Amino acid sequence: MPPSTPSAETRWRAALAVGGLAVCATLALGVGRVVWFDAYWVYRERPPWLAVTGGASRILDRQTRRAKVLQALVRPYSVALLGSSTVYHGLDPRDVAPRLRGEVYNAGISALVADELPLVASVVASRSRLRQVVLGLDYYMFSRRDPLPVQLSPSLRDAAGRWEARLGAAISRYAITDSFIDRVARGAEPGAWTREGFRITPKLRPDQTRQNDAARRRLTAPYRPETLEPLRQALHAFAHVRVTLYLSPVSEAQRRILAERGLLDDFSRWRADMAGVAAEHGATFIDLADRGAADPFNPDSGSTDVWLDNLHYTPVLGREVLNAVGLRSPGQAD
Repeated sequence: MPPSTPSAETRWRAALAVGGLAVCATLALGVGRVVWFDAYWVYRERPPWLAVTGGASRILDRQTRRAKVLQALVRPYSVALLGSSTVYHGLDPRDVAPRLRGEVYNAGISALVADELPLVASVVASRSRLRQVVLGLDYYMFSRRDPLPVQLSPSLRDAAGRWEARLGAAISRYAITDSFIDRVARGAEPGAWTREGFRITPKLRPDQTRQNDAARRRLTAPYRPETLEPLRQALHAFAHVRVTLYLSPVSEAQRRILAERGLLDDFSRWRADMAGVAAEHGATFIDLADRGAADPFNPDSGSTDVWLDNLHYTPVLGREVLNAVGLRSPGQAD
């Protein structure tokens, strides 16, 4: 009898099995590359790109929203620092009291606006170890009107959406594309990120601070009272933990812009409304806006020891903020 030959169905099943194994192997290689390189600093304590860049990262600079959300979903912390870039430029978790070191994560997000606060709150509030939230607010968060080029995904409100974000960090086109040193190092701005979410930023030249001053003049706008509702939603998400809400120090340069644009009354109303919402939710409220006047800043002269630019203060002032919110020990040395 002639030898039997595999049926078409058997050959088809074999081809599918081989194809499936090839896909799985390719997927495993891709995930392995992403986790090993760890462009968003999610999986490893010291990813390999750190040795090359010293902590500078174009990915973390340009995709802060994605990176900070992913980090906030996986970092071990019991105290979260939330807010815009004023928070991640000014508050260094390494400056907190010794008893809190290793417990504090800086989840500040570049150009965060009040409308996004409920999404950030959903991410941070989902962490089981969370005990305290320090929320730093600035007027810009409650007045910006121009649309953001990149926004946080509404799906972050739900557990399924947060799991999808974590899955995408390991298995997605962007995750694989970003897992190469030229993507991280090319065009990275001076300075470096720390694992705790703080950005070490060198002083800016006068041309840079003048440019930032011009941007503040263009973007400073009337207060939007409708942004109180997302703040309320965020505070509601944190009802189970201790919350301290503070208003960021405001530089003389930024206050001059508010005056020139006739917005000082808006600024005062915003401060009063922030205090009112904090009281509604039983949050500790600390208004540090006037503290900025103690250290003059001229955008024509470049950064100082206290101010990077109109909006952003350095850890010199940041340590005073940490003192005010109770995250430093009495008499702790700088």
